[in-house]
Amino acid sequence: GDLFAAPAPTIERATAPLPVALRAEPQGDLFAAAAAETHAASGPTLEQLELRVHEVRARAVHGLALVPVVFGEEPRHAALVGLALAARDGTAAYLPLAHEGGPNFGIDQVRGWLAPVFADPLVPKVAPDLKSAGHTLRAHGIELEGGTFDLHVASFVCDPERDHSLERLAADVLGVSLASIEPAQVRGRSRTGPGATPVAHAAAAGERMAAACWPLEAALTKQLEAREQWKLYSALEQPLIEVLSRMERAGIALDVPVLKTMSEDASREIATLETKLHEIAGEPINLASGQQLGRVLFEKLGLPAKKKTKTGWSTDSEVLDELALVHEFPRLLLEWRALAKLRSTYLDALPLAVDPADGRVHTTFEQTGAATGRLSSWNPNLQNIPMRTPLGRAIRRAFVAAPGHVLVGADYSQIELRVMAHLSKDPQLIEAFLGGEDIHASTARRIFKIEGDVPGELRGRAKVVNFGVMYGMGARSLAQQMGIELKEAKEFIESYFSVYAGVRAFLDRTVEEARERGYVETLLGRRRWLPALRHGGGLERSMAERAAINTPIQGSAADLVKQAMLNVQNALRLGSRARLLLQVHDELLLECPEAEASFVTEMVRREMEGCYPLSVPLTVSAGTGATWFDVH
Repeated sequence: GDLFAAPAPTIERATAPLPVALRAEPQGDLFAAAAAETHAASGPTLEQLELRVHEVRARAVHGLALVPVVFGEEPRHAALVGLALAARDGTAAYLPLAHEGGPNFGIDQVRGWLAPVFADPLVPKVAPDLKSAGHTLRAHGIELEGGTFDLHVASFVCDPERDHSLERLAADVLGVSLASIEPAQVRGRSRTGPGATPVAHAAAAGERMAAACWPLEAALTKQLEAREQWKLYSALEQPLIEVLSRMERAGIALDVPVLKTMSEDASREIATLETKLHEIAGEPINLASGQQLGRVLFEKLGLPAKKKTKTGWSTDSEVLDELALVHEFPRLLLEWRALAKLRSTYLDALPLAVDPADGRVHTTFEQTGAATGRLSSWNPNLQNIPMRTPLGRAIRRAFVAAPGHVLVGADYSQIELRVMAHLSKDPQLIEAFLGGEDIHASTARRIFKIEGDVPGELRGRAKVVNFGVMYGMGARSLAQQMGIELKEAKEFIESYFSVYAGVRAFLDRTVEEARERGYVETLLGRRRWLPALRHGGGLERSMAERAAINTPIQGSAADLVKQAMLNVQNALRLGSRARLLLQVHDELLLECPEAEASFVTEMVRREMEGCYPLSVPLTVSAGTGATWFDVH
């Protein structure tokens, strides 16, 4: 019952004594303008700072915490303003490298002192963000090996919903206030970047940041163990950091002229659509103006208005999708919007993301974004390249292999549905997958009682229901997505659950167990806490129920993809010159010499299919090609 259910996680305060550097709170506002001048004048000399550095280096054999202070969003190109270090006993130092007015060390000096320690895999390294730290140091000629604990990732595994910043963790877990190394405000002049902060301030704040890493490592380790998440962190998430780091460094080559040609073609099509839309409207209008579109749609054309916003009638995609069924103008407008977004977001933006040093695009993989454990990518986002339209798919032609190489693409077939079959133990689903059936056609046959070939329309409807069930989609959402009446959508769902009774039992059981325990769990043990199941209001509780249904399925699939990435990277260490480049949802993309194509393709398929023993086979389609488009 409720009395014995596990409570939602709370942030446990660390009880171990704090390092000396953290016991004294910073006095006053470190970054006030008046204090800036005082401290700048009485700040430490380079000789004093160097002594601190050598003291930390001498004690680093037991571990080194590091906090790079950078200016710039992209770690591979960010300016290294300073570097905060701390030995495991709390001895800390700060190395200024690019502070306005100095004093600063030269990067060559720093390399000479610290490069051997940073490159030593036997010296454990702790950082708030090991991947970013590695990129920044490498860009300045310093290799980082031996990363053993990432505070952000560990905090995320403990509780994906909380703030994982170093400042917030120090406050919540240690009860310590850390001052950020932010730009100072000096005599009314706003300066940009941490380099504007006087060295005295940066040293005081930086040493506290680095010193905080060790008690945070100890506290987060205890939290991981108490919540039975240590294995997930140490065996999956921590090793994945290095894999993602390699992928980000590798990047992928981009054929810019291909995108330029596509952009020109798209511009011509956009202009044609604009002409047609203006003709139907009977006047030139601003297609980006909701007010002007509302006037044309609902006043001139007399189409039924659906919902209002503060500024007038809504013209969002949901409204236009419905109106497109009855009139050409909203249909063409949707085409125009999709094409314009494709051009601005990908065709014109991707060439700007190319690194001129190597002609490749280097995305950043986010490991601490989605509560389900799914990876995301940004700068640029390569996981949202549209695949539903021919032009969207054609964008993949611009991602190419290096000369003498090919791309190898390997994609899981319906991994989430296979996970659902495994978790639900539904005999009909398991039978379909064991028999190698097209699962959507199989579902259509069972729901609609069809013998033989399944019409494409009915297979499409069955596909919507298959995936909708996994995401906790109700009859109303299903009706909107399929363009059918609510009554018919309810009948579809009932028919589905009458065929797959094991799935219904699994979903009901999952929500009920989550309500009792306070969390749901993936196959590899990742937990997602859902306190709203027991304490939330109607909408909150409904959202939590959908999360309870979705997380074990989508989260398990995400964990299996991560495990496959580790397996593939371990196999590559045995001598192949192939490199993992991208992970996009259920797909891995590699680059290898042409001579290795056959070997790498089979190796990747084997490692992905064998990453976890489900009760149904994990199947992978794999292929090679000169471009990303060609591999499937």
